[in-house]
Amino acid sequence: MRRRHPAPPPLVAAAPPAPLVSGRLAVRRLRLVLSPSYRLTTSAGLRVGLARYSALNIYFFGRGQRITLPWGACWRLTAAARGSGLTAVVANEAGRRLAVAAPGAEAGNYGIVGRDYAFTLNPAEGGLGRARLWDLFDGEEVVARFTRRPFGGECLRPIPLPVVLLGLLLARFGIPGENELRLPGFYPGSRR
Repeated sequence: MRRRHPAPPPLVAAAPPAPLVSGRLAVRRLRLVLSPSYRLTTSAGLRVGLARYSALNIYFFGRGQRITLPWGACWRLTAAARGSGLTAVVANEAGRRLAVAAPGAEAGNYGIVGRDYAFTLNPAEGGLGRARLWDLFDGEEVVARFTRRPFGGECLRPIPLPVVLLGLLLARFGIPGENELRLPGFYPGSRR
């Protein structure tokens, strides 16, 4: 009697890996109402369509910001619960997390992690209100700089696109409620 072997599973085309971004990048408004409302362009020619930037849609309501890639795939920039706080997430079309950003140990600092990388985003300048200039670190090395106005930045070496998307979001809005996650400071000798 002949033995029957199961048929091999059908081959499924894998999604292309996340593109690497290097050089100057800019985010500009395309149109007021229709999607994509914004376009991220790089000096290397990458063009990514972005839905409207809205902290309410990304963090609280709706499905997040839609990101249209040049080869037709659609990612989402959204939020996920982390304890009593939120994290910013870039997810692919299957809903798998490509990169996650969370508040760091100090106010205004963020950690951005993915499967093969880890970065920190810190304000590059002080002052009142939200910083205008932000530095992305890989260990001790500055690898990218993001600006709020003009909205964009510069990658000093190739950086994965999900990290760039999160860096731009955090430079613009931060994460709602991030300051409530910290314990109040204790100062000996103070009366309260």
